[in-house]
Amino acid sequence: MENKGLNFLKHLIPYLIALLAGLYLVVLITGSFMALSQYKLDLPQHFSSIITGLATHPIHYYSLYLSQKNPLTIILSVVFILYLAYFALKRSKKGKEWETADTDTHGSATWGNIRDLLSQYFSITPKNLSDSFNKSLNADTIKSLQEKGEEK
Repeated sequence: MENKGLNFLKHLIPYLIALLAGLYLVVLITGSFMALSQYKLDLPQHFSSIITGLATHPIHYYSLYLSQKNPLTIILSVVFILYLAYFALKRSKKGKEWETADTDTHGSATWGNIRDLLSQYFSITPKNLSDSFNKSLNADTIKSLQEKGEEK
């Protein structure tokens, strides 16, 4: 039981780190947007101090934006959490697709012989294949190859 809990936490840690990083970006985006709406034309003069404050105190600003019911913070947070959940579910599903069956194959691959492969993908008989190949070659090239074969 204890091993399952540790295994679950081990798989959960990357998603928690991604969640914190995503919410950190939500704070930076929301704060930048708020600064843009407040300072408009004077933004270049104030932007570095605003970003510094947002970057050093993200928890304060995130809780502030949530308490103010800032729609941009709420929407971006929900979108990021849904994206992270989708990514986590997609990743766990993809891992199960690569499990092999009881055969000596990988995934859905099966072993076959050349006849099965040719009959499945090419509807040409070996004689027609040989004739088509010979017709595609230059006659002079065929004669020179035949002469070289007879010399040896």
